[in-house]
Amino acid sequence: MSGVKIVLLCEDKQTDSFVRRFLKLRKFKPHDIKTLPLPHSSGSGEQWVRKRYPEELKVIRRRENAYLIVVIDADTGDTADRHQQLETECRENGVSPRDHKDANVLHIIPRRNIETWLAYLDGMDIDESKDYPKLEREGDCETHAKSLYNMCHRDQKLREPAPDSLQEACREYRKLQR
Repeated sequence: MSGVKIVLLCEDKQTDSFVRRFLKLRKFKPHDIKTLPLPHSSGSGEQWVRKRYPEELKVIRRRENAYLIVVIDADTGDTADRHQQLETECRENGVSPRDHKDANVLHIIPRRNIETWLAYLDGMDIDESKDYPKLEREGDCETHAKSLYNMCHRDQKLREPAPDSLQEACREYRKLQR
């Protein structure tokens, strides 16, 4: 893994904890992963990610052997809406949106939020438009990360019925090279 770095741009601590655990299973070391610190204000994490994205995209394009993983909830919209918002944010800031040359930039967009995926990974049949409860502690997602690793990476097949947004995420995660 030497030389490979991952920059995580997440909207909350639960998401960061989950993605880090998944990446650890993919054999990335903690020192390979840098999470951009969330602002200390109680503002919208989604808005913070969206506003920060164009600058981080510019930075990652100048680096070799590095990935930018953007994890932003779709909330009540869909993943296409969120992709469009990220593109719009880039254009408004004079940055070319992500394209096929940006294979090292991953957009991971849970619909409704990360708790939807955690409920699915717990074995529930879920509805991506519904809210699911938060975990008691952010670190309680270890088994969820293992389930995702087993289905998405090792077996490359999600349990049916699988949420569309998680299927998209698995395709994105395949871009990660060791």
